[in-house]
Amino acid sequence: MSDTNAGAVPETAGTAEPLKLDVTVRPITPKNNLLAFASVKIADCFVVDNIKIVAGDKGLFVNMPSAQDGKGKFHDVCFPVTADFRQQLQNAVLDGYTAAVEKVQNIGAAQREFTEKPSIKDKLREGAKASAERAAAMPKTPEAAKGKENAL
Repeated sequence: MSDTNAGAVPETAGTAEPLKLDVTVRPITPKNNLLAFASVKIADCFVVDNIKIVAGDKGLFVNMPSAQDGKGKFHDVCFPVTADFRQQLQNAVLDGYTAAVEKVQNIGAAQREFTEKPSIKDKLREGAKASAERAAAMPKTPEAAKGKENAL
């Protein structure tokens, strides 16, 4: 294996255009400090999967996919080469996490709202009860009313 960069485009510092990143985040039930997994499609041609979103002492951060070596140490399998792209990737993943959490919270709120609504059975019972109360308050049939007048 050689260290040649055949066909590589030289990067000029600070002038690189941001790459198109499509982020998919899958929040999980938190396990220790692990909050979610993410996948990132870079420029519609390369996917990085198993990116971890982790809660740390200084807030959320992104862990790139890693593998354990023979000595038990973990090493990133892939990683951003430039600081600019690292920042772009982290921002995209964390923004995706925020959006995914908001979506889950909105779904939960909608489900709670749905369960708080009374059932149709309850509505029908209430309607029947109200109807019976109105009927009881109304005078009886005209014949019954005439019978009372004749009795006087």
